[in-house]
Amino acid sequence: MENKTDKKIRRLALAGQLAGVTLLLTLLSVPLPSGYGYVNLGDAGVFLCAILLPGGLGALAAGLGAALADLILGWAMYAPVTLIVKGLTALLAGLALGKAKRGAVPLSLLCCLVVPLGYFLYEAVLLTAPVAAVNILPNALQAALGAALGTLIGRHIRGVLLKA
Repeated sequence: MENKTDKKIRRLALAGQLAGVTLLLTLLSVPLPSGYGYVNLGDAGVFLCAILLPGGLGALAAGLGAALADLILGWAMYAPVTLIVKGLTALLAGLALGKAKRGAVPLSLLCCLVVPLGYFLYEAVLLTAPVAAVNILPNALQAALGAALGTLIGRHIRGVLLKA
């Protein structure tokens, strides 16, 4: 029988692993047309964190994994906003999907709107609104693809873990 300490250690280990998965999925990237930032499959990792970890821990794993990728890829100016945007996305998705029996992918797609909105606001201040506007569609498509993939895979993994 697993005690509370063992459960906490297992969750913390899973958080580290999922932060690593998010990092790796984010490192597989293609530059954005504006020349500022890149698109990747990291949002699938963000949604895995949201589904497989409780609230704040999922948000922290998602945000840290994605922000570390920004640092590694030389986009340090994006690391703070990435930490916040991806963490908030995971937190909202975790709350929305935690009790959902049906409609998980549409709920995930709704939650992923935080990504293009957050980056647009940041880039509009940092760069200019016209430059930021060029990245809205690629950021939205990346987030939507990641949300759908991460949700479908995450719910399957969660189902397997619950049966084990």
